[in-house]
Amino acid sequence: PASAALPEGGAAMASRDAVEVGNPAVKMRIDLAGGSFASFQLEGCSVNPLSWDSAAHDSADTASLEPRPLGHFLCCDRWGPPSEAEEARGMCYHGEASRVRWRQVGGGLSTPVLAAELPMAGLEVRREVSLAPSDAVAVVVETVTNTKALGRMYNVVQHPSIAPPFLSETTIVDCNGEQGLTQGDRWTALPEGMDPSKEGGIRPTFVFPKAVNAAGEVDATHMTGGPDDVFSYAISSGSKLGWVCATNLEQGLLLGYLFPSEAYPWISLWCCSRKGRPVARGLEFGTTGLHQPFPFCAEWPRIFGRPTFAYIDAGASQRRAYACFSCKVPDGFQGVRSVELGECGQISIVERTEVAQTITMQGGPDLYETLVGRP
Repeated sequence: PASAALPEGGAAMASRDAVEVGNPAVKMRIDLAGGSFASFQLEGCSVNPLSWDSAAHDSADTASLEPRPLGHFLCCDRWGPPSEAEEARGMCYHGEASRVRWRQVGGGLSTPVLAAELPMAGLEVRREVSLAPSDAVAVVVETVTNTKALGRMYNVVQHPSIAPPFLSETTIVDCNGEQGLTQGDRWTALPEGMDPSKEGGIRPTFVFPKAVNAAGEVDATHMTGGPDDVFSYAISSGSKLGWVCATNLEQGLLLGYLFPSEAYPWISLWCCSRKGRPVARGLEFGTTGLHQPFPFCAEWPRIFGRPTFAYIDAGASQRRAYACFSCKVPDGFQGVRSVELGECGQISIVERTEVAQTITMQGGPDLYETLVGRP
């Protein structure tokens, strides 16, 4: 475990046990008290896009060394709240993964292997992390194993959360989400008369970049003004890969994720503003687009043709992978139209303009096979 000071987070964050990896382009810090990716920071850049801290967000003790969500954290075995009965018996919001201690179980300084046990869920998580040789690209492979004698429904959602200073009014979020819905307590934001027993019986309320909150129709590429707006989008039909990017135009800095749509068929965008100012933004992707306890998922097993939960049998293991990347963008950059992956592992970030600029990064020779399969 490392305890070097961070440019953002101060002494309290530096005192937490962590694993640090780096290459010539980027430094990454993985917090062991919760397993969060607490930093993914370009060399020579003073801004850490993953500086969000749940303790600061909730006005709790930021000096606490107990496990908690930071930056990019893992939601497992669920996304969102437990049922009332589960909560009464100790299950936490978004599951146990960010509330237990992780440990390094293998790998080297540049390729750590981490693990955590989720005792209430009866699951184990094994995470393999590797960095590209020279560019700011991290590849993460997570394997979830059911340690119990019975199969069960569950969900896995990656929850990258950005905060100021990377998050500002000028920060643009782009993704290849398509049909969308607004999360609500009791489906209040969805049209009435939906029949989950009929395929196609649920209609989208909007298509990205549009969204709907309490104020009406909004543009989800920017902050939408609500205190806790959450919009979930099914990844566009026919796309083997999903992607989501956030770009701060003033800083000329981009953070993005690339992942198989079969493993993670949903993108969810969280917007939190307070007193008219941006506080947090989630760039989430996962196995569900339904921010509800499992009884709701059972009632609505598919939305827009996408599943709302995964199933893992007794003793079974399931593997999912994704890539995280960051880069500088040129002056006048207008946001991202697409993110493409070449068979040689090259990531191409295509600008959203008529005369589009393309930023290329090398993710490593095994990236295509890891995310897509053998070419």
